[in-house]
Amino acid sequence: MRKIAFILVGLGLVGATFLSGGVRLNFFNIQTEGRDFIVTWNVDVEEDVHEYELLRKTTTSNDQFVKVFTARPHGTGKDYLFRDSQVYKSGSEQLDYRLDAVYSSGLREIIITKSINYTSTAVRRTWGSLKALFQ
Repeated sequence: MRKIAFILVGLGLVGATFLSGGVRLNFFNIQTEGRDFIVTWNVDVEEDVHEYELLRKTTTSNDQFVKVFTARPHGTGKDYLFRDSQVYKSGSEQLDYRLDAVYSSGLREIIITKSINYTSTAVRRTWGSLKALFQ
């Protein structure tokens, strides 16, 4: 029994060593600005992070997450920003962003996944044009 307890404590210490590091978010926001999407985030804890990867999923990416941005850590309390101007907007659909942390050990952790619904700017312009015709 004592031997089993010793093995479990040893495994716990090994696991803690390999799982060291971590990220705690202050915020993760997605906003639209014209045709672009602005993704910002800020961290409160940033331990052993090698880099952040921002991934995007749309219907045109076959509902697969695709890496769109990589950022090196630059300290807690400082904002990270990515302006995404490469989204093909076709009608009303959902856009998903996922933030991953890649640690120095090579491990990867999904920090957050967030969605935004949008209507194509082309649709809005067409509707505005139609309203203007009848005024």
